Amino acid sequence: MVKKRKRLGLDDMEAIAKKATFEALQGYPKPRGNLENLTLGSEVTETAGIFELYISGERPQDARVISRAIVDREHGGVRVEVFPDEFSLSVLNR
Repeated sequence: MVKKRKRLGLDDMEAIAKKATFEALQGYPKPRGNLENLTLGSEVTETAGIFELYISGERPQDARVISRAIVDREHGGVRVEVFPDEFSLSVLNR
């Protein structure tokens, strides 16, 4: 009998993504100003949890994605992509 491994849930994946994202962003300058529009969006697929840190805009298409963390639901491995062009002070202070 093959035993299936339980997949990670949203809360567990979010904790992994937040820690990895925080570590990945350590080398970037901290934004100045009010960050009330800083948002963490999430999506769960069959195999992964996808977490995007972004600055929301007036319209959805104005949002600026700063980073994306992809967490493997089976093993908890995580990959973080940082988008330095979107993480500039000029974008964050619009």
